[in-house]
Amino acid sequence: MYQNRAQHLLSPKAPVAQDSVEEAMCRLLVAIGSFWNLTDEPEAYRTRLPAFMTNRISLDPKYQDYYALAQRVIDALIAEKGEAAAYEYLFTNKPRAKPALPVTELEYVQYYVANEFIALRLALGGFSAFGALNYRGYFGGANVPGQPAPYRTGGGI
Repeated sequence: MYQNRAQHLLSPKAPVAQDSVEEAMCRLLVAIGSFWNLTDEPEAYRTRLPAFMTNRISLDPKYQDYYALAQRVIDALIAEKGEAAAYEYLFTNKPRAKPALPVTELEYVQYYVANEFIALRLALGGFSAFGALNYRGYFGGANVPGQPAPYRTGGGI
């Protein structure tokens, strides 16, 4: 999900999400864990989420608008349905049978925000809730001296 991008030293920095948007996205990340009964602690990811969002915005500035839209749509759903029902609706409602591209605000939030956050949450540790015994975080990462390999090694097979 993270992508590298070279940026000239004098180029303006990518805009970051407002605090209220960031907090709403943190609540979404927590709701993902509640909805899928994930056993990992979502508070540990509060520091990773802003970095993820900043990365997405720097790669495609439209993500700043997607996150703000997500906050508005989720707030409206919560006001209409209550918190638990709002997130369930966000995660399960498919307004059209097979949308090629998002059309409605809800579809944009589902496609560009909710689905990516679900993938992020699973990548950060949620797979263990589904019985992945050999999985303890990222599937890959840096080989740090003195730390276990970020993948299953062939030594025990």
